[in-house]
This record gives sequence, C-alpha cells and structure tokens, in this order.
Amino acid sequence: MTVKITFQRKPCNNHIRRFLLLILIIVLLGSCEKEPQTGSLLISTEYDGTPEGDVECWLYESYYKFQHYEYLQKELSDELGEVYFDNLEAGWYLVEARKTKSSLFKISDVDSVEIEAGRRTNKILILFPE
Repeated sequence: MTVKITFQRKPCNNHIRRFLLLILIIVLLGSCEKEPQTGSLLISTEYDGTPEGDVECWLYESYYKFQHYEYLQKELSDELGEVYFDNLEAGWYLVEARKTKSSLFKISDVDSVEIEAGRRTNKILILFPE
C-alpha cells in the first residue's frame, strides 16, 4: 500500500509574491535617473582679447522679443567677464551684451545660441565698438 502525499500552494503565497514583485518594479523604475529637461549657458565677454567685466547681458527667447526688448533674464558679468544663466528650456536664444566704457565709447555684441537639455553651453561674445 502506497500513500501519496501532495502539498498544494496556498493562494495567499501567490498574492504576496505578486505584491513583492510589484513593489520591486516600482522601486526600480523610481530609481532610474531621469534626463533633465533644462540646460544652462555660460557666456564669456571679451574686448580686445581680454575678459571684460561689468558687461550687461540680456537673454531673449526669440527675435521678436529681442526687437521689443522683452528679455527673459538680465545679468552683469563678473571680473572674469563671465555670466551664467541656469534652468533654461532647450531651444534657441539671443544674447545681447553691452558696456559703456566712456561717454563716447560703447562696446556690444549680439549672437544666437542653442541650449540643449541636460548640458551647459559655453559662448564667447567678442565685443566691438558701436
């Protein structure tokens, strides 16, 4: 006489496994590094081959806004001639830089720059007399 004993899984164990698997998937997806949606811009202002400090820099989102003086941000360059704009959406911008060196002498430049998400863009503006 042979007795066969079988064990059945409890339905509760399957639910617990599914729940733990779901929690594991959520944790793994939540820990994935998301790509930033903004970028930054570092502008170096130069005149006659040397960095130029105290230069007013305006950042415009479009040519239309540039024509109507509707700037997004305005900053003053430091003693190294550098200006930093952060948290910029990806796209094209216009940068205007201007400095009055004396009552009769002004230097300036305008240029476009493309900002890419997750990156810092470097731009050198070489200022010329107006």
